[in-house]
Amino acid sequence: MNDVIDRLARLTPAASPTDATAADLRRGHRALSRRRIKRAALGGAALTLVVGGAFGGIALTSDDKVTPITQAADNVRLVDYDGTQVPGYTVAKVPEGFVLQGSDQYVLAVARPDDTSSISDFQDKIVVMLEAPSSPTEGATDTTVNGQPATIVTNSEGTTTLKYAYRDLTVVIQVWESIDLTDKQLVEFAEGIDVTADAKPSHG
Repeated sequence: MNDVIDRLARLTPAASPTDATAADLRRGHRALSRRRIKRAALGGAALTLVVGGAFGGIALTSDDKVTPITQAADNVRLVDYDGTQVPGYTVAKVPEGFVLQGSDQYVLAVARPDDTSSISDFQDKIVVMLEAPSSPTEGATDTTVNGQPATIVTNSEGTTTLKYAYRDLTVVIQVWESIDLTDKQLVEFAEGIDVTADAKPSHG
């Protein structure tokens, strides 16, 4: 036993940590602390991403179920017409941005300036015609044009037709669905129309 104690006594004592070693230990502790903080932050970010993704999915699903709200277009304004008149009718007002495309003895076409279709193609236009008197259209609304009895009706495709008495004939004004005139504006347009001797009824 004494021999063991003697040998232990002769061993060189462990050296105390140097300042450099202590500094290394401090840096190691600080690095470890930074790693722990970073891991915690990343974990929180991942949790936020998962939760946010979940709510984002819910919002997307919710949006898919919502019916889009379509902004209604403003009505076209009627403006004074100061261009060249065409045979058959004289016109006092037109929708803003429209021109008299042309006429023959049966029809006057009011269209956009870039419309190159035939005047007998009524799509996206206002057309004015004469026809023999006919029975009132079912579902039509009664009104007047320049004091004369008139009716307005809109068909299932959205095209609106105004008819009113003119001497022993009927003036027919048809507005395509893409031209957003109110019934009041349509009457105002009609009250600015004068029929000349060049106009002929389309049938009779």
